Amino acid sequence: MAEIEMWTDQSLQAFAAMARLQINDAARLWLRAAAIVEAAPSPASSLAASRSNVGVAHTILGNANEARHAFREAEKGWRLVVAGIATLDIPMTGATSFHFRLATKVPHALIEARRQRYRQLAEAALSITRFNRLLIDAGDPASEIVTLQARDLRAMLREILGASSPEVRLLATAAEQAADASVFSSYAAKAADFANRQHTLSTALSEDCAALETAVALTALLGPQTFSAVRHLRETEKARSEIGMQH
Repeated sequence: MAEIEMWTDQSLQAFAAMARLQINDAARLWLRAAAIVEAAPSPASSLAASRSNVGVAHTILGNANEARHAFREAEKGWRLVVAGIATLDIPMTGATSFHFRLATKVPHALIEARRQRYRQLAEAALSITRFNRLLIDAGDPASEIVTLQARDLRAMLREILGASSPEVRLLATAAEQAADASVFSSYAAKAADFANRQHTLSTALSEDCAALETAVALTALLGPQTFSAVRHLRETEKARSEIGMQH
């Protein structure tokens, strides 16, 4: 689908812009990407991921109410995706000879194992969206509830996405150290990680599975330290703008 390819490209550009600290550009790219999928027949997972990223975009732009609304809509979308895993088109063929033999002898076991994997991925994206909204609602990224939820989310994502995933690394830094611009390096790793896997998605999986994996991979996590850094950058830009107006 051409629209999904465009959405994917715009979303990747947004991650790259975040890595360069061009946060307003990233926000505009995520909003532009959302307009593409909302205007076309799109997989539920793509819509959920896009709406979650819209929430991140509005967070960057300082639009708290719009961010909350977008995150709530994204949560609804991801819950529908999780529920829909039961009917997801799961390919029976295995990647190895062992899996192929297993698929021919006990196809249900192989399919259910894969179905559980996709359910976990969708639940990870749902948790990312909920955590992003928590940052808006809590206001203070160093608060106890954010710290506790960040710890729990990190443990969950480590199990589902892997210990070296950009999301896990993004949650590793303490919120009080967030002013350092290096926290944005995880977004460069995110774009690179997706680019490395993008070539295999369409050939290794069914179209539905590929769409889901892509959507989960492109769901942006803010993280406490990034939230603080974004707010710091926004306040700095505002101060510079006001100084410029005075002169």
